[in-house]
Order: sequence, then structure tokens, then C-alpha cells
Amino acid sequence: MSPRAKVLMVCTGNICRSPAMHYLAAREWAEAADVSSAGISAEVGMDATPEIRRSATAHGLTLPRHRPTQLTAALVHEADLVLVATEAHARWIEREVGSRPPHMFGLKQAAELSAIAQRPQGNTPAERLRTAAGALHIAGQQETTPLRSLDDPWGLDQATYDRVMTEIADALSALTEWASLR
Repeated sequence: MSPRAKVLMVCTGNICRSPAMHYLAAREWAEAADVSSAGISAEVGMDATPEIRRSATAHGLTLPRHRPTQLTAALVHEADLVLVATEAHARWIEREVGSRPPHMFGLKQAAELSAIAQRPQGNTPAERLRTAAGALHIAGQQETTPLRSLDDPWGLDQATYDRVMTEIADALSALTEWASLR
């Protein structure tokens, strides 16, 4: 059995978007990946918000108790694929790491690139997920695809959380189908 891919999801406080990305990807990519999440200004000691929990439940996902994690350069380096919520998160990582990592993409950007990228190589879902960043990077060099942000729902109404959760689910579904992860 091939080792599982390491996937890192990033947002600001690690209490809304990245936990939703984290646990939905962990469910969808269970056999292929070890998924984690972190925030550039993690709300350490908190939990995922009640609003994102309600939105996740509407997508058939129950979020477990979540402990926000502060993002570090080491977490970025250890990952095979890093998916961020916004350009600001990408710039933070770029400053911390010293350059823009070729295995880092906005979640929505990665989904858009998957429509033009060659399928990742590998005989197992884990192998395909480990090579996905390379395929997305090549596609990004051939056709510029901007990093479109996921809105930050923090402090906004439930409808905003629901919309953001749907955007997360749609993007992860596109990546799952592209890489044949199920």
C-alpha cells in the first residue's frame, strides 16, 4: 500500500473555512490522504464555529471537536498539497517560506485548474493525490488561473456560511473527480 498524501488546508483563524475544507476532504479522500488544517492567525483554544457546523451538517458532514492550529513553514514543507482560502493566505505562506511553493493553490483555483490539467499519475488514489500538485502546477504555467478567494464568513449570517460551504464542497468534488480519488 502506498503512503497517503499529506494535504494541508489553510484559512485565517482555522475555525470556519479550513476546518470545513479539512473534514470534508478527509471524508472524501479517506483512503488517499492525511488531511490537516491550520490558520495564519489561528484562534487557538476555540472550536469550529456553530455556523460552519450547521453548514457542514447540511452537506452531510458532522465536524468533530476541532482544535485550531497555527500555520508554520514546517507544516507547508511537509505537505504534498496545500490549499488556501485566499490570496492573503498565499502571500503569508510566501513570506514565511521565502517563495511561493509550487504545491500551494487556492482551493477554487485548484478546482479550476483541474478542468484543464492532465490527470495526476499513479495507480492508487494516494499516489494520484501525491502527484496532483505537480499536474496542477504545470496546468497553471500553461494557463494563468487567478487565485479566487473563498469569502470569510466569520461574523456574517448563516446564508453566507452556507454559500461558502457549498463553494468548498463544489471545489473538493471537482478535485475528487479529476484525480479519481473515490
